[in-house]
Amino acid sequence: MKFRYKLESKLEKYAIPNLYFVIIICIVIGYVIRYMIPSLYDQLLLIPYMVVVRHQFWRLFTWIFTIPYEIGGSLLMVFFLPINLFFYYSLGRSLESYWGRFMYNLYVIGGALLTDILVVLGGIYYYILSPNAANNIARFQQDVATLGDSVYGPLNITHFMLISIFLAFTVVGGDHMVYLYFVIPLKMKWLGYVDLILLAYYFLTGGLFTKLIVVGSVANYFIYAYINKSKTMPTLKDRKRKQEFVKATQKGYKAKRRQGKKGEVIDFYSGSIIPPGTGNPEGITIHKCAVCGRTEVSNPEMEFRFCSKCNGNYEYCSEHLYTHQHVQ
Repeated sequence: MKFRYKLESKLEKYAIPNLYFVIIICIVIGYVIRYMIPSLYDQLLLIPYMVVVRHQFWRLFTWIFTIPYEIGGSLLMVFFLPINLFFYYSLGRSLESYWGRFMYNLYVIGGALLTDILVVLGGIYYYILSPNAANNIARFQQDVATLGDSVYGPLNITHFMLISIFLAFTVVGGDHMVYLYFVIPLKMKWLGYVDLILLAYYFLTGGLFTKLIVVGSVANYFIYAYINKSKTMPTLKDRKRKQEFVKATQKGYKAKRRQGKKGEVIDFYSGSIIPPGTGNPEGITIHKCAVCGRTEVSNPEMEFRFCSKCNGNYEYCSEHLYTHQHVQ
């Protein structure tokens, strides 16, 4: 059994159900606290100085109740906020459906823990081990005295967490179509490229802690891909095999058929009756993966199973059983 399945068999019982819903609820609570109890909101922010120097370790966990972006006084932002949150709710629900509850938990919670570790290590270096540590502390204290604790230093972790979830979905569902501003049709993978450019901009222009968060967001996916042996995205060989499978299927059903009056199967083109038992196209086997087209003949070492979550009789090989997109 591979490492992923060993890990899943031991820890799956601890996975949080509907984690995507929990995340959205926490963000909504964060918006309520931000605009109704701002003094409490200041205590939830992830500020490296407060964690490393003041030992306020609760900030490593309470940042989940912070907001990804400010609303301000913009009515347009107020209008798009529910749509935006519902969009990320849908992405999280789809990812959990694709990966399973445990792997989605591992991706989100593992990414959050990785970010916390990088922030703590960066804070230890910046405020303690760095040759300019004393100057860094003095500069932070001076900025806080002039700008306020809630203005200088907090890291917008939830914003980067949502970007990380979005990037994960563009890999497994990049061909899904969305409508920008409800009008412009765009594939998810194109928006994923925009997010990558945005992350590159954050990395090049941001400070030390912003760079660490960007690294954590990007590295999180590669860690997930390693655990799953890079089976999150189809390889070129998988895509070629899928194309050959589609062509063979279309060729096999080229002779369209219609039902006769007495139950006979009649060829659509010639009008002749097809004898019973010869209705299947040539080359059909007992088992065939609906994603890559592998069969028990081409890959006798493979196991094939039907997916209980798909609407219909769809069979998958052991490689795509847990990574395919469910048919609704």
